[in-house]
Amino acid sequence: MMPWWRRAARRSEPDADLTSCTSCASAHVIAGTWTKQDESWWIQVRCGECGASRDVVVSDAAAQRYDRGMHAIARALDRLEREAMAKDAEAFATALDLDLVDADDFAC
Repeated sequence: MMPWWRRAARRSEPDADLTSCTSCASAHVIAGTWTKQDESWWIQVRCGECGASRDVVVSDAAAQRYDRGMHAIARALDRLEREAMAKDAEAFATALDLDLVDADDFAC
């Protein structure tokens, strides 16, 4: 019997698009499970909008491009979260300076 990842490789494309859903064309697709197979990767991807999932086997280069893109998104998210926290801290400090907030506001 042929291993599952070999069967998946037969119906995949070496440079398949890992960023859009083949069912609904949404760009909200995320990789779940990754497994290295020789010079390629088996990746299970799932659409965040319609819930469709599919198994693909892609080249190492395609997997690296996808991974770099995910790291870029994670870095941007971290930056945005830090900026939002800094604004929240500044607003809280201003409220304290203006005596708009005191310890009673935090009592249970």
